[in-house]
Amino acid sequence: MGAVTATPGVRRSFWHAPNYTAWFTADTASAAGGSLRALAVSLAGYAVSGSTAAAGWLGTVALVAQQTAAVFGGTFVDRHDRRMLIIVNATVGVCMWGSVGALLATHMLTYPVLLAIAALASAVSGFLGSATDAMLRSIICMRDYPKALSLNRGRDATINIAGNPIGGFLYGVAPWLPFLVTTCLYAISGVAARRIREPQSVDNDGNTKAAADGKGRGSFLADFVGGWSWSLRRPLLVTVMVAAAILNFGVNGVEYAIQLHLMQLGTNATLIGAIGSGIAATMLIGAMLAARLSDRVPAGGCICVGFAFLCACVTPMLFAYGPGISTGASYTLVFAANSVMGLPFPIIDALLLGFVYAKAPTAMQGRIAVTLSVPAQALCAFSSAAAGTLLPVLGFRGTVAVFLAALAVSTAIVLCSARIRRIPRADAWDAARL
Repeated sequence: MGAVTATPGVRRSFWHAPNYTAWFTADTASAAGGSLRALAVSLAGYAVSGSTAAAGWLGTVALVAQQTAAVFGGTFVDRHDRRMLIIVNATVGVCMWGSVGALLATHMLTYPVLLAIAALASAVSGFLGSATDAMLRSIICMRDYPKALSLNRGRDATINIAGNPIGGFLYGVAPWLPFLVTTCLYAISGVAARRIREPQSVDNDGNTKAAADGKGRGSFLADFVGGWSWSLRRPLLVTVMVAAAILNFGVNGVEYAIQLHLMQLGTNATLIGAIGSGIAATMLIGAMLAARLSDRVPAGGCICVGFAFLCACVTPMLFAYGPGISTGASYTLVFAANSVMGLPFPIIDALLLGFVYAKAPTAMQGRIAVTLSVPAQALCAFSSAAAGTLLPVLGFRGTVAVFLAALAVSTAIVLCSARIRRIPRADAWDAARL
């Protein structure tokens, strides 16, 4: 495919960039499928096991499989056709979650089978999943990164607003139904990915040119070591890895604690799904604000405020489900506090991750995504198991207190990092050092 020319010096909206619409459709369908099945998997796991610990370990095993595969997946993605990998990932989603739906419909699903399918699907997703994000850097220019990431966060929030309660509702109608819809969404993702043509290299004016082929340069091991070496030699990235790992453990631990506690109480599946919809709604608001502010505010200071804000949001949950507090009032308190947590996530992503991805070489996007996501998710993989194990011992409030302590530690790390505090506005990223 030849180079696409444009008037020099004229920046265009990334919506007009070649391949972006097809890329966005494929990524959106995949995200919708993941959102729709997330609650259904937990509900199915609890239904076939009858144990919050078993349901919690279901999520942990899946995340461990995903992150273990992702360690090598980023290098694989950078060495192969990213469009084809997106298609393969979608195909596996169709097969795996279609199988779960069929087994549920025939009343043949068991906990070990669900555990095995979830682990396998997650491993493939971890190995190939970075292909979508890796391709984005070759579609849009550096200056558009904060807005594009804000748009993605808003998209994800919109999906989750509907995805969680709809998934719970569909499960209530028929346990296999959310998995059938998930299968269809993954099929749409694969079809959309087929419309993506040869990736383009985008300059800072939004003009496109043929991308350099980075495949086959050196051995797999050399590329693998090179990606991790590139990241670990940069103190800012190491700080981000540590802070993000602890933050994700705390945030996801709170989410799992709420979800599993409500399951224990026999709460309606739609109400459990509404918890996720609440945080997704505020994430949508946060994404709108991020799209307007991400290229206008000092990135470092805004990131620090966002981390501190998350701690403030979780604190009120310590007063829920205690003596003298009704179940209805506790649910309302948890719903409100958890929902407000969604506000800072889009701006944190747009500024912190946007800065890193924008400054990383295009040919290394898959590996850089993995070097950030794997350490960031390392502790998070055990958050569901920790929540399921701590709930019977410490109760809801004690479990939330443990995860709040983790959030406080991550906030302290960010506040003490001069490198993070000094990240400039997006319009100064060209001259900034990573």
